[in-house]
Amino acid sequence: MPNSSSNPIAHATAPRKIAILGGGISALTTAFELTSQPGWQSQLDITLYQMGWRLGGKCATARGPNQRIEEHGIHGFLGSYYNALPLMRQCYDALGRKPGQPLATFEEAFKPESFVLMWEYIDGKMTRWPFTSPLNDLVPGTAESLEKLQSVEHWIASTAQVLDALLDHHSAKVEEDMGLVDSIQWKLGRNLVQGVLHIVQSEIATIDAVESTLWKALDSAWAWVRGAAEQLVSGNTELRRLFIVAEYLLAIIRGCIKDEVVSKGFDALDDENFSDWLIRHGASVMVASSPMALNTVNLSYQYPQGDTARTALMGAGCYLHWTLRSFAYMGAFAWLFEAGTGETVIAPLYEVLSKRGVKFEFFHKVESLSLTADKSAVASINFDVQATLVDPSKPYAPLIDVKGLPSWPGQPHYAQLVQGDALKAGQVDLESYWNGWQPVAQRQLLAGQDFDHIVFAISIGAVPYLCKELLAAQPAWQNMVDKVTTVQTQTMQLWMNRSTKDLGWDIEFENPTDTVIGATYLNPLDGQVDFTHLLPWEDWSNSNAPKSLWYFSGAMAEYEPPPPFTDTGYPARAYARVKAQCIQYLQASMGPLLPLSTTNVISPPGDPVGLDFSLLHTSAGSNLLGVQRFNEQFWRANIDPTESYVTSPPGSTAARLKAWATGFSNLSIAGDWTYTGLNVGSVEGAVMGGKLAAFAVSGYPAIKDIIGFPAAQGPVTA
Repeated sequence: MPNSSSNPIAHATAPRKIAILGGGISALTTAFELTSQPGWQSQLDITLYQMGWRLGGKCATARGPNQRIEEHGIHGFLGSYYNALPLMRQCYDALGRKPGQPLATFEEAFKPESFVLMWEYIDGKMTRWPFTSPLNDLVPGTAESLEKLQSVEHWIASTAQVLDALLDHHSAKVEEDMGLVDSIQWKLGRNLVQGVLHIVQSEIATIDAVESTLWKALDSAWAWVRGAAEQLVSGNTELRRLFIVAEYLLAIIRGCIKDEVVSKGFDALDDENFSDWLIRHGASVMVASSPMALNTVNLSYQYPQGDTARTALMGAGCYLHWTLRSFAYMGAFAWLFEAGTGETVIAPLYEVLSKRGVKFEFFHKVESLSLTADKSAVASINFDVQATLVDPSKPYAPLIDVKGLPSWPGQPHYAQLVQGDALKAGQVDLESYWNGWQPVAQRQLLAGQDFDHIVFAISIGAVPYLCKELLAAQPAWQNMVDKVTTVQTQTMQLWMNRSTKDLGWDIEFENPTDTVIGATYLNPLDGQVDFTHLLPWEDWSNSNAPKSLWYFSGAMAEYEPPPPFTDTGYPARAYARVKAQCIQYLQASMGPLLPLSTTNVISPPGDPVGLDFSLLHTSAGSNLLGVQRFNEQFWRANIDPTESYVTSPPGSTAARLKAWATGFSNLSIAGDWTYTGLNVGSVEGAVMGGKLAAFAVSGYPAIKDIIGFPAAQGPVTA
């Protein structure tokens, strides 16, 4: 078993054949880390096997009509992606694009974002809550910034710093409507809270008991916030929201101290639901159910079976780890992609890995893993080969060029495939488990001959189908599958023929790179984002170009278990359900979001809440009317086992297996479903999973360099 000081690569006598199964973020990260080691070319022979024609997993992007970017959902990096941001900075450095080429550098590919639009339900209507996080001078992904972000103490101190900055920023505005007495009380209380926050920022590393001076001061600040809120906030929305944020963040800080998170870690809290933990540490029910508190669970789809009509469930430790990080960000709260996820993240990784010599076998769908007679190792990997190459002497070339940017097509390059005409005629979706396409061949890889070690980087939703022998041989695998649950999700993208401002957006951004990111809006598509900045990367004529682009995404309730894969009509039914739900959503929700987009505004008299569908952009010469115009938009049902989102319900953390602790001598696992320390479905979790898998294979990168993974959970040298 490897540790951070042992490197099997350094002692190998012949190249070890590494088979990476899956092509998502975690698989690509594993390959990137393995190939970032000096001398790896003579020591490792790496092949990545992927079903279908593209990479990216849940982050895969395709090009549709007019080369429009079509995604699985809303994607971006938080400023607290301590592992993903450095990975991409290293990737762009290795990519070596020339100045002037599209997205030549990390700085050109990622833009800071500090604005979030939250929503409250007040007096029978949805009310906007604009929230801008303070910027800081930490540069994302640099060693200097990461050095400051290593510890939980820093995350707690950063949370205090954000609240301190918000109190400064909003003070003048909230005092405008106050009388003299209230103003004096507010200033005294604010000074008390900020004084305590300053102590937290400077002394949190020394606090180890609730009897400390800091704890008593923090309790006094807490008592003032709770006691003064009702008296001061009447009629003052700005102040009421500031008190909600203060109570929420103070509850988190107090809870961290009370539960000794710095010394005991997050895992011990994960049997408790996040909301119970917040309330146990003093947050009111109002605050625990506020959009500020629900942002984390909405962002990560923490609803049982995707049903937003049920109470969200998320282990308190996972929730706290994620939330603390989100306030300890590098530079800005989030970093958005200047192009699609496929163009900004996946294609660069693929290009770098190809240049380094990693081999890619597309159209290889894992059918099963078979074990040795003694059940101690994997004996074979069994594939369904979906298609074969016209010229087997050349690897499949997956990318296309769109305005100078390497991109992923919406379908395979049929001309490169023997079965291309049949696949095209049948409109076969090679990424669907329900496609009905019969494999053109079976392929078996044998241990010791075709591979020496496997990294299983396919999402956990597929494990029950692909790893039946493993589940039977190791009860821990079955326990993980039972407790680390997944949910289906849905998304839609709307190309509009009016600008966002002309649709009624009237909030001025404090930072010039900000755009609209919405959270905690109406379910089930509770997340929205204005991605108009992507339009220049699509191919529209000047006379028929859309003016804005909006994405919507959310969980999708599972009304019934997914049917057998022989039910080839299931995807069409799921997509029809998403389409109907999206249309209904637009008819019921657009007024509060974009008030100049309703029928009553565009073509009065009419619906004062629902979208006027004439605003949806359609192809030149189209005569579609009303809701029919939705037919030319994009919507997606993420229903396949590999597409389902990994959740973090109470009790699930203890069931997650570590990358190196699979119970099989030649198998490691990678993904946001493995034990990463973060244990939340996300690109950051997937990158951490990939790094940990690379460590399991080679001892690199060192455990201490995977930020957020508890050192105490590292392996013990055999």
